[in-house]
This record gives sequence, C-alpha cells and structure tokens, in this order.
Amino acid sequence: MHETQNDVMVVESGEATLVVGGTVVDAKTTAPHEIRGPSIKGGEKKSLAAGDVIHIPVKVPHQMLVESGKQITYFVVKIEAR
Repeated sequence: MHETQNDVMVVESGEATLVVGGTVVDAKTTAPHEIRGPSIKGGEKKSLAAGDVIHIPVKVPHQMLVESGKQITYFVVKIEAR
C-alpha cells in the first residue's frame, strides 16, 4: 500500500489476479510511506490480462498474484497524491 502515490498499471502480456482493497495482513512500514505485508484479507479479486489498465488510488491495499508456471509483464506509473 502506498500512502502518498496512486498507481496506474498497464498489462502488456500474460495474466494474473489482482487483489484490491481489504486489509494488509501483518502490515509493516518498509520505506517512507510504503506499507507491506504477506497478504491481503478481505480484498476483491480481479483477473488481469493483456490490455488491461488499472488505477489503484492512494492508501488502497493491492497485491498481484501470479500462478505457478504463468507470468505477467506490466508497467506502473506512480502519481503523487496532492
């Protein structure tokens, strides 16, 4: 979870599941304004595939899950919140 940045992700190839919302399990600050944990409890799961564009607002937990044997290529644009 990013406390001061919005993410815009663009999936170039492959597939994954994005978990959005909920609560970060065992949340820890790993860098200034960055919260991480091993998983998310209570988030909504969304399937991702090539061509998808996702906006994740500031302070919204999110996690990308990639099944064994699969892969995904994507890029992220970070936008500072004001």
